[in-house]
Amino acid sequence: MNQLIAESVDICEEYRRQGFACSESVCRTLDEIYHLELSDETYKVMSVFAGGGIDDGRCGVIEAGMLALTILNKRDEFDTDVSLEQLSIKLHQAFVDCYGGYQCRDIFYPLYKKHKESQKEESDFFCAFHEGITLIVKLIESYRRKKNEKEIIRSISVRGNDSRNGSRMWK
Repeated sequence: MNQLIAESVDICEEYRRQGFACSESVCRTLDEIYHLELSDETYKVMSVFAGGGIDDGRCGVIEAGMLALTILNKRDEFDTDVSLEQLSIKLHQAFVDCYGGYQCRDIFYPLYKKHKESQKEESDFFCAFHEGITLIVKLIESYRRKKNEKEIIRSISVRGNDSRNGSRMWK
């Protein structure tokens, strides 16, 4: 998973350096990694969520993450026991745990202040691009792993039942 996270951060950074906003950079990255098959129109729509562009000021990175979670959930990439609401709660909680909140102002201003204090170049400020994409990828992968583990257990259980019924599956 570390390689996937490093790759996602690199791709997201490339989009940031091309001038795409947080929400669109993360959206494009998740599309590349998870083959979401998003259109240019979707990218344009996602760009409005940058800078807390939604009514409650929620971070645009979360909005991109929610889009990916919705698509992956609909494609049955996660266990059927998990709802989109649960995924949303987990994603928002991950941002609260990391940044103290999920609104743009909770994330941008503290990070920007740290960046200014570090005296790095303005062009090196990446807000929640890197950590945000990391949180999203970790969440997605944890739920994909849970589904795979359940499928393996189910498969072993079925095989075990077949062998008790006289199946020659294990020979």
